[in-house]
Amino acid sequence: MTRLYQQDLFYTSFPPYMACSDDFGNVVHLPKDDALEKPYIAPNNKAFINCLLFDIDRPEAGAAWIDADLPQPNWTVQNPNNGHVHLGYWLKTPVSRTLASRATPQRYLARIQHAMTMRLGADTAYGHFLTKTPYHDKWRTIKGIVVPYDLDELRKPLNEDLPLRLVRSEAVGEGRNVTMFDGLRSWAYRERLKHNQYDTWLSACLKYAEALNLFVCPLPYSEVKSTATSVAKWTWRNINIEEFKRIQRNRRQLRTIKFQERMIDIQAGLL
Repeated sequence: MTRLYQQDLFYTSFPPYMACSDDFGNVVHLPKDDALEKPYIAPNNKAFINCLLFDIDRPEAGAAWIDADLPQPNWTVQNPNNGHVHLGYWLKTPVSRTLASRATPQRYLARIQHAMTMRLGADTAYGHFLTKTPYHDKWRTIKGIVVPYDLDELRKPLNEDLPLRLVRSEAVGEGRNVTMFDGLRSWAYRERLKHNQYDTWLSACLKYAEALNLFVCPLPYSEVKSTATSVAKWTWRNINIEEFKRIQRNRRQLRTIKFQERMIDIQAGLL
């Protein structure tokens, strides 16, 4: 089976170590060649979103992307017993999802993922982590377009279906992570200086993250804890009184600039 992958454009794009599983229950991390022998793999990891994945649980769902008027997936992996599929769209440029990353690409990806989920009628409770392994003997694989997508290409056919912002009550997939991440990060910037013990700070972050996990399909505790730990560690190292003052100063300057621009527009008769 590995020989099939070596002929495939995406083999070189898989990370060298991957989470994988035989049955969704026992997840292990193995070298790429060994992971690809398992029926389920995780092309994405905690640091990067390498591809968009969709789980469509209805019979003969292989043509769902056609019915939804969306771009052709890079691969479609179907359960031959019931026709249910996983669709995979490989990203030309992976989107970083760490605390130090720019938030704008993460939000853009989450909005696109949300709109595509709705169009496809895909499972909104799907965790977008493990997916059916292409070319595995257990599945039927339909190889699609061989060129990765950039986010703008995936966004183009969505038109008015693309949400302007993510609504907590409707968030799915990566939108849940982004919404929680944004809420927790904003809170942590303000609260960090109230704590002088890391253990109590971590506990406070975890408690707040759990309070944010009020989605229709909540994130599993492991992801909530991972997000809370990342935010707690980063803010503990980086947020001090000097940094807090710098952030506040930058925010005041940005508000001043926006106010001045608005006044200029009013005086010019543009509003």
